[in-house]
Amino acid sequence: MTSSGRSRWGAVVLVGLACTLLGGCAKKGPGTAEPVALVTSTFKDETGEIQIDVGYVAGRDRDLEVVVRMKAIGLEEMDKIVADVVVDGFVLSDGSPEWSGFVAPRQPITHRVDFRLLDDVESGTLTVSVRRSRDSELLYEAPLTFVANDGVLAPE
Repeated sequence: MTSSGRSRWGAVVLVGLACTLLGGCAKKGPGTAEPVALVTSTFKDETGEIQIDVGYVAGRDRDLEVVVRMKAIGLEEMDKIVADVVVDGFVLSDGSPEWSGFVAPRQPITHRVDFRLLDDVESGTLTVSVRRSRDSELLYEAPLTFVANDGVLAPE
């Protein structure tokens, strides 16, 4: 091997070692895949209308990432809203189950949160809801049940 070949090989080893130690090249669990679509719907109040897409990414070992995407329809911004994921049979493993804010036109929002199905159950329910912040009026709600099959979760 020439000295130029050794230096290139050494550089590759150093970059690989740096990526491993710093975690910069590793992809995070379920969040790297495109979510499987479950529900698409729209809801509105007197100030505007929003399209909501709810999807999931099943991981290994009974892990599940819930992905809630919202975008304003038209040019009107709705009042501040609160999106929440309430669980039965799951435990939070990463992220926050609640997002609050404004969904502005041409500025879609994506909220991701990871859960794990409890060890002593074979199915669990996640309920995605959206409420108006100022008066807590329910604008949208979708209960979603998932069942474990060999450690991988799928919708019922």
